[in-house]
Amino acid sequence: MNDKYYLIDSSKVINEFDTDANNGLDTKKCNALLKKYGENVLPSKKHDSVLKIFFSGFKDSIVILLIFTSLISFLIGEYIDGIIIIFIIILDLILGTIEEYQASKNADSLKNIIKYNVKVFRDGEEKTIDSSELVPGDIVLMESGDKVSADMRIISCANLQVDESILTGESTNISKVSNTLPNDVSLAERTNMLYAGTSIITGRVEAVVVATGLNTVIGNIFDTVSNMKEEKSPLTIRMNKLSKQISILVIIIAIIISIVLKSKGISGTEIFMSVVALSVSAMPEGLPLALTMALTITSNKMMKKKVIVKKLNYVESLGSCTVIATDKTGTLTVNEQTAKVICLPSNEKYYISGIGYNPTGEIEKVNIEDHRLIDKIALYGKLNNEAINVKKNEYMGDSIDIAFQVLAKKNKTYSDEYEVIKRIPYESENKYSAVFYKFNNEVYCTVKGSTEVVLSFCNKMELNDKVVDIKPSEINRQNMELSKDGYRVIAIAS
Repeated sequence: MNDKYYLIDSSKVINEFDTDANNGLDTKKCNALLKKYGENVLPSKKHDSVLKIFFSGFKDSIVILLIFTSLISFLIGEYIDGIIIIFIIILDLILGTIEEYQASKNADSLKNIIKYNVKVFRDGEEKTIDSSELVPGDIVLMESGDKVSADMRIISCANLQVDESILTGESTNISKVSNTLPNDVSLAERTNMLYAGTSIITGRVEAVVVATGLNTVIGNIFDTVSNMKEEKSPLTIRMNKLSKQISILVIIIAIIISIVLKSKGISGTEIFMSVVALSVSAMPEGLPLALTMALTITSNKMMKKKVIVKKLNYVESLGSCTVIATDKTGTLTVNEQTAKVICLPSNEKYYISGIGYNPTGEIEKVNIEDHRLIDKIALYGKLNNEAINVKKNEYMGDSIDIAFQVLAKKNKTYSDEYEVIKRIPYESENKYSAVFYKFNNEVYCTVKGSTEVVLSFCNKMELNDKVVDIKPSEINRQNMELSKDGYRVIAIAS
């Protein structure tokens, strides 16, 4: 199977898969292809059983040392010490087993990244199927808010922007086209391809599936991660070293004490009991349990931040990093925009607290006249918006639209009384979006976009509760100031 479909015209790709752009594949052929390529899923890696994980804990050198210590405790009659040491060992292994088994299950969440319902042409009809049934050659239809479930070559598209941050680390959406690319380029520059796991932010697209399952780019990543050779973590290495050092130190001290006691005429039985008692007291019985508890707490905190930890020791491995090298800022950001400053025509600036898509935060204290304008800005940003609130604090859509949705929540702005009649979607060529809406039987329009484009639509501005002639030079000055401070400036008009 060719892996450079971005260099081939879409019509030739369709012919290569013996499909039809208008009718798609027939059911009989789909079944045959499904048998050939398998389901469009990322396979589950076989996990170790709970018992295997539990007993693998006995390979830890410090645990072996503690088991040996507990046996000696029983031999010399220190039954309470022996029982306590065994209890600590078992508790440590149980906690470690639970956390590691749960973590290995959570690691499987990556395989669900391409599982969704998709619209396809089958037998000349448009059908909705489970993404696991997709096969190479399927003709897929997608629009804003849809997830890409397989690698595809674009046939046609309109105003298509895709979030590929999951693969490339790029924080900005990628504009896509159907044109054939002239040269071999990197994955981030393949503007006529769609890849499994990415999201459609705006526009519509028709595309042909070229790879499914493990043959996709995300499938290759999953396969690499699943089959990666596991190495000892820095914590394991240090624990092994510590147990050896303790053992050697105890042996040396035991020899010295034996010699001293022997020179004083102490009997061999008493010398043996004294040496054994010293050895038992020197063992750090609580160390494994303390480490497991610390790593468990850290692992749970990371899980809440959507970071998957396959093994507890890996938490410490991350903590041992002293330098992290990255190629761009976007790799480390969460690709979430936040409305931070509202700048009015009067040059009054109001700052907004909070970060990302969490609506926790507020606009700093505003005077009554300016608050009326801020209410309008929040309302227009909410109406002129294509972002979808999937569930609490989770959105699908353009990051700027989502930022306005969150701003409206912080300002407690509601739009139920306003009826949207018509939308002009944002296109990179136009640099604006517009919405016509009805309120009290009157029709209004609001526009948001780049400052220069929105300025070209306007001849008035609201200043100190009055409508006055606009001053483009003043608005452009504000735009430059905000841009110099690193803000992405969006202008709003009505």
